[in-house]
Amino acid sequence: MEEHLKRALEKQARELAGPTPMEQHIILLRLTDLLENSPLFGAVPVLEAESPQRKWLADIGALLSRLDLEKKTIFKIAMQFARQNWTNSIDSIKGAALDAATELKLNLELSGRAEIGTAYAPGEVYKFFSDLKSIVNGAESNIFLVDPYFNGNAFDHYLSNLGNQINIRIFANNYSSEILGYVSKHQVQYNSIIELKSSRELHDRLIFIDNQDCWIMGGSIKDAGKKPTYLIPIVGELAKEKKAIYESIWSNSHLLK
Repeated sequence: MEEHLKRALEKQARELAGPTPMEQHIILLRLTDLLENSPLFGAVPVLEAESPQRKWLADIGALLSRLDLEKKTIFKIAMQFARQNWTNSIDSIKGAALDAATELKLNLELSGRAEIGTAYAPGEVYKFFSDLKSIVNGAESNIFLVDPYFNGNAFDHYLSNLGNQINIRIFANNYSSEILGYVSKHQVQYNSIIELKSSRELHDRLIFIDNQDCWIMGGSIKDAGKKPTYLIPIVGELAKEKKAIYESIWSNSHLLK
């Protein structure tokens, strides 16, 4: 119960504080991608659950809800009147999404974080730690981490405080036995849901959050601060392709226990 309360309070605090610069980057990229690849809406309402139009609206709504109450409200009102006034509702939603993207760009520029992605020089241990922690802590349901050199110490730093509310999958290689020791103890204490697999086919360093957000890292998490690295969000087809590749490798690898 204490772990549930802790996670709920942390989530509430994050929502009140608004998205971090790293989260703003991914929201901006996803909004831009959706606006550039909007399906045709036409003059007749298309709201079937499996339609590209409904999927697009759901994605836009989820992103706007991460920003502020005003844009969330605009989206909800537009959807309420979508069947009666389809064209105006779609125009209102597209306008809210465009305004949100413009505001995010300005906010990132004013905070000195306008570049998509962040580079880290040797020695910038805390900066990398803080940014990656903000990405990991933003997870609401699951994390899929791919890093052939991920180790036990990295698990302790970045994943050990997530408790049993987040499903975690770790895909590693060189230090799998070491990680397993940390994971086993964590599962005993917190009844956490963590799966660990190992494969020699891993090349990228990636972290997927809630099956949507994807970040690529320039080096192993364990070496951050010792060597130059970067964190770059990727969206659209590239993110889907990366996830599909590693889901396929994962499905053909054995679970470590």
